[in-house]
Amino acid sequence: MAKRILGTSVGLSAIGAALLAAASGPSWGSVVVYDNSAGTFWWYSGVRPLGDPETPGSFLDITQPATQSGERRTGTMGKWFYPNNSSSSPGLRVLDGEREVQTARTTEIKHLFWKDHYIHVKPTRDYLEGELVASSDNWDGQSTYFWHLPWDATFDVGTPGIGTDAYLGVRVKMADNQWHYGWIHYLDYMTPIAWAYETEPNTPIQIPVPSPSASLYLVMMGLGLRSRHR
Repeated sequence: MAKRILGTSVGLSAIGAALLAAASGPSWGSVVVYDNSAGTFWWYSGVRPLGDPETPGSFLDITQPATQSGERRTGTMGKWFYPNNSSSSPGLRVLDGEREVQTARTTEIKHLFWKDHYIHVKPTRDYLEGELVASSDNWDGQSTYFWHLPWDATFDVGTPGIGTDAYLGVRVKMADNQWHYGWIHYLDYMTPIAWAYETEPNTPIQIPVPSPSASLYLVMMGLGLRSRHR
């Protein structure tokens, strides 16, 4: 059984192949995983203050490796900081997709108590291990992952909308003009350490499961593995 790794055909042992199949879940096309654990890609936030020109950040393309340029274009996703526009609103950190890319939000409303009243929002969806990212999820061009209470340009004061170590659902339209599902592994509310997408359109993708082969999955990430599940 051969796996294609960065353009090179590499044979896996029968045991390794079995573990890979067990860790990968059902047989759904081709899943491409890219590793950014070394911080090669720096996904920094832009700023969109009210009434002022926006400060560009970098843009993540989940179909490209960590060596990507961060260019803003169709199919990329940016991180943006919106400072408070009044004394009665929180500052926001959001994931904002350019045309043809969306993030998944929760269907549950989160109630933030701010300035003696509640703000009702739907934050970025935080997926659990083994869950599927699929068409039935709550998709939008923008989702919030951090609220600043009160105004603060760092992450020192606020309420996170996702976990410190989170998997986020993403979908992007590719050249076939159909949705391809993927995920971003997000750390410390700031840093993407890995991302992946499914090459087959309209096909769910599974959030990685660490057992029975967590070590094999980490090897996959480290090599930027493209694997064909059969």
